[in-house]
Amino acid sequence: MNILIYGAGVQGQFLAHALNKRDNNITILARGKTYENLQERGVRLKHFLQKKNSIDHFNYISELSETDQYDIIFVTMKYSDFYSVVPVLAKNITQNIIFVGNNTNPQKLRKTVLEQSNTDKNISFGFLMTGGNRDKTKTTVLRFNAGELKVSHLEGQIPFHNILDEIFKDLSIKLTYEANFEDWLMSHAAMIIPLNTGIMLKNQYKGRQKQLIKKIINSYNELHLLLEHSNYKIIPRAQATLFKKFKFIAYPLLKIILNIKIMNQVQGSMSEVDSLYEDVKLLNKHSVSTTRQLDQIVKEVKETL
Repeated sequence: MNILIYGAGVQGQFLAHALNKRDNNITILARGKTYENLQERGVRLKHFLQKKNSIDHFNYISELSETDQYDIIFVTMKYSDFYSVVPVLAKNITQNIIFVGNNTNPQKLRKTVLEQSNTDKNISFGFLMTGGNRDKTKTTVLRFNAGELKVSHLEGQIPFHNILDEIFKDLSIKLTYEANFEDWLMSHAAMIIPLNTGIMLKNQYKGRQKQLIKKIINSYNELHLLLEHSNYKIIPRAQATLFKKFKFIAYPLLKIILNIKIMNQVQGSMSEVDSLYEDVKLLNKHSVSTTRQLDQIVKEVKETL
């Protein structure tokens, strides 16, 4: 299978590594220094929990032309960057595309691609269960077991599921066809927005961490209520139950998360968090629910930038 991974951040590099087998011909699209580094040293991953390193070599390109054709394109970018690559993807002749990552409005993204494309396309969505960061010499990946890619077409079966099954055949990484994926994506966004905002604020709340954690818990409850009033299901349900009914458990858990080194590997960028936040805030226009506590901590983060 000819595979293009469009984006060479943590997610893109790990996905290339995870899909690396003889029958998969993998190309990574990267730009600037990242492209140069990959050409020079390949994909060098430090697997944080597994305490091991890996080196893989793939094909690398810096531009996607209209006539470059692949069996599938995985777009692995921050949500805030997805729309910047839509014109290029729309003009390209490849039919099957999966946008991998946080996404609070997948229907809008699909519609935007299809409106700009002159060829038939199947636009699906996915989420890679990994985190990490990168520097000039290596990319650090945080994953459990061999990793997992959740995928969905939102309505019905993915039209190219046979291609996906062949790509993932005999690999360690898990491929999961996720039902109710829009609910799952919104629930995940509700999970990471307060947490990442809190991590960004922890230095400003030195000596006042109890106050910060209380704001994070209140933000979770605001978001979960807003999603439910907007007819989304919280998946998993325990996510909402924890912060509403078991605050005595949520508080020490958040305290540990805020202070362990490993969270430096999964912290998202403010640009992505802000894009997710702005999408979620659109739900306020059609609901009586408010997000005053969340609005406050997001504002505090922006004031520190």
